[in-house]
Amino acid sequence: MSKEDLSADTEVVLLLCGRFGGEKQEAYPPLAPREYGELAKWLKALALRPSDLLTDAGRVALASVQEARLERKRVEFLLGRGTAMALALERWARGGLWVISRADVGSFPQRLKDRLKNAAPPLLYGAGDKALLEKGGLAIIGSRDASESALSFTRGIAAQCANEGLAVVSGGARGVDAAAMQGATEAGGYCIGVLASDLLKTSVNRQNRIGLQEGRLVLVSPFYPEAGFNAGNAMGRNRYIYTLADQALVIDSALRSGGTWEGAVEDLKHGWVPLYVRTPGEGAGNAALVAEGALPFTLTPDSTDTLIGLFGAQAVGQPLSGDETADAQQSLLAPELSALAEAAPAELAPTSVQEELAVQPTAATDVLAVSFVEDLGRTTGPTMDEQPTAEQPVPVVSSGFALDMYADFSAKLAPLLRGGALSEEEISTLLCIEKSQAKAWLKRASETGLVEKLKKPVRFALGNQGSLC
Repeated sequence: MSKEDLSADTEVVLLLCGRFGGEKQEAYPPLAPREYGELAKWLKALALRPSDLLTDAGRVALASVQEARLERKRVEFLLGRGTAMALALERWARGGLWVISRADVGSFPQRLKDRLKNAAPPLLYGAGDKALLEKGGLAIIGSRDASESALSFTRGIAAQCANEGLAVVSGGARGVDAAAMQGATEAGGYCIGVLASDLLKTSVNRQNRIGLQEGRLVLVSPFYPEAGFNAGNAMGRNRYIYTLADQALVIDSALRSGGTWEGAVEDLKHGWVPLYVRTPGEGAGNAALVAEGALPFTLTPDSTDTLIGLFGAQAVGQPLSGDETADAQQSLLAPELSALAEAAPAELAPTSVQEELAVQPTAATDVLAVSFVEDLGRTTGPTMDEQPTAEQPVPVVSSGFALDMYADFSAKLAPLLRGGALSEEEISTLLCIEKSQAKAWLKRASETGLVEKLKKPVRFALGNQGSLC
């Protein structure tokens, strides 16, 4: 990697925010992420990009950089560190590292931008295929000092992720992190390692090089690639583990202390991804996290459940190909279509799931059923303003019986609420439906007593009937 391998914007962001090894002797320190966030807002207000700071127009604009709460001399000094940057890039190139910035459209992970907004890290250093950063998947989190049974459970979950095509997102530390990466890579799966230290050293580790070269592992860090362990960095990288994933699973957590607890609570506060906690677990904090709003996760050795089924279709972070989408839809729709077939008259029931999926619309009322098959992620039932009336009957499939998606919603909501009250947004996320649809169906469930609406904050719990089925 050389200066020529960087985009023009990333070159400038690296000059402003990067550390090259000799900063203790320099007059000005690099910009902290928060400071770069202020600079980025200032640039946006002036319709400038980072690379414009090296042009005549950018140099003129620096006269007003104090509006970003930065000293002009400091910014100009940092922009002049080209020699130090070139030497650092040469060192990092020998370890196969690359550098991207959040100004790199198409390369910087979209999940980080969407979830962290202006708090996304200015720079990401990494090794391996950058495209893996868009895979999403399951973040597996836990203690460095986990028991052997916890580590065995972790390896098993990671291997199941590999078997189901889910990537594993891990912190790369010893204990649960290492077990997650081991379980995923040994099963031939994909893994995203978010490191707090020693990226350069870790990237040349023999075992890691195999995964990197095979395209199954990517290592990434928002910190100086040669930095040693730092407790602040270790705590700070937790948010990147969560925000690069689609779901998160805490194996074990201490009670109200430590990085696992703090990271989990931060995710619950911001609602980045659904948070599951091994139940029962060995950590004193597991039950407390469920009480805080996390979802209990139980998977016994003889269970036939899939992770995709337990987490919902959203657990798959990357788009599927056409054939894979059809297979996934058939798998997810099988229980619903089977139930519909049993309820239909014998002469109308399809002989197979494939036949039901192949039904073509013959009238306007058939369109809803077909669109449900084609796109599981879209709202499938009527909105609050479109509830069926006497003049507007419930849509039916071509075989003649009603397709009541509210009943399916109710049945799937019950297991979620048994783990504790959830917000409307959490419910819509977990069941992969639009918020407007969740709002309509939750209103209907509340009116009939199937759920109870709690306040301060607004959440929904199981109603006094005790069941939604």
